This record gives sequence, C-alpha cells and structure tokens, in this order.
Amino acid sequence: GGGGLGGGLRQVTDWDLSKMPVFEKNFYYEHPDVTSRSEEEAAAWRRQHEITIVGQGVPKPCLSFEEASMPQYVLDEVLKCGFDRPTPIQCQGWPMALLGRDMVGISKTGSGKTLAFMLPAMIHINAQVCAHAE
Repeated sequence: GGGGLGGGLRQVTDWDLSKMPVFEKNFYYEHPDVTSRSEEEAAAWRRQHEITIVGQGVPKPCLSFEEASMPQYVLDEVLKCGFDRPTPIQCQGWPMALLGRDMVGISKTGSGKTLAFMLPAMIHINAQVCAHAE
C-alpha cells in the first residue's frame, strides 16, 4: 500500500537462504612485504601516524598501493591519477575494508577517507553475483 518511498515493493515471505547467491566479503590478500613486517613495525608506523586501533585480528597496514592487494584495474586508475602512495587512513583502512570487516575511520578533511572506503566498496560491488528478479 501507500504511495511513499518503497510503496511499490512486493512483500517477500518465502526467504530461502539456500537459494541466495553466495556473498563474498574477503578480497584481501596480504602482500609478502606486509607479511614480513613485524607487529612491532606496524605498531610503530601506527604511532607515527597517530592511528589508534581497537579490536581483534586487525591487519597490518599496507604502505604502498602494490601492498594493498587491489585488482590491477583499480591500481592502474589510481596510478593514472598521479597518487604516489596511500594516505595513512587508506594504509590501515583498505586491509580492513577488503577483509569485509567493520571499521570506523575518523580523520581530517582531505586525508583520503573517501578513497579509503570507496575503492574497497567498488571491489566488493564488482565481485558480487547479480541478483535477477523472477
């Protein structure tokens, strides 16, 4: 009923999760340079850049675009735009977002927050199976 936003949507009463497409969330592959970086080095880098992390299993930051495990098509576009390295919020945020983990990132205007969540979001969206109406 009603003519409001979403008023024309049909009621769904027969959810069958076994028929739903698999929703992939993990697109992060730790680069060998990140793997070889010690937790102490990662912690020192975070202190240097005033990054505070809370939680379990937080991945180490990636310090270059190559370490970020972005698909080549994304990496090519970023490099074409003239960026030479990721900003600190991108270094720590990309591994979290590509893993499909929840994250809150607080940083100054102009610090790269938009690309910190938009590039992983595009990767997640592009990788999902399209749902088709019956």
